[in-house]
Formats: sequence, structure tokens, C-alpha cells
Amino acid sequence: MILRGAALALVAIAAAVAFTACQPRPLPEADSAAARLYVQRCGDCHRPYDPRSMTASMWETQVTLMDGKMREAGIAPLTDDERRAIMDYLTRNAGTQ
Repeated sequence: MILRGAALALVAIAAAVAFTACQPRPLPEADSAAARLYVQRCGDCHRPYDPRSMTASMWETQVTLMDGKMREAGIAPLTDDERRAIMDYLTRNAGTQ
């Protein structure tokens, strides 16, 4: 009986941790102009990913790949100013691993 209670408690804790991990966190600097631009330009086709989900170098690669995908889809690519603002935002808030 004690083992069953411990097992149920462990399952409940694991479920709570998994649920919390799946909940999207608010974007950092959500009210900043750069975050709003990121959401506007990148969030039109897909949910805007949490900047902490990739490193700065990974974001550089991803944004470059998206430029090509935007062109293929007939979407205006990022202007130099938009790209700079978005990359500054993503780099500033990027994950470390």
C-alpha cells in the first residue's frame, strides 16, 4: 500500500512537471518594439518561438533559412532594419546551450 501511494505521488509529480514544461512562457521583453516586431513578422506563419530555445548562432542560422522560405512563400523578406532588430532581440534573449 505504501509503495502504491509513493508510485501515485511520483506519477502526479511527473505529470505536474511535464505540464509545466509544456506551458509556453511569455516572451522576454514582450512589450518591447523588437519583441512585437518579432511576433508580427515571424508569428504570421507559425508561433513565435521562445528566444531562449536556441543559442544566438542557432538563431542566426534559423533566420537566414527563413529568409529563403519567406521568398518561396511570396512573403516580403525582412528588411535590413527588421532583421537587425529581430536578431538583436533574439541574440539578447537567446539560450546558452
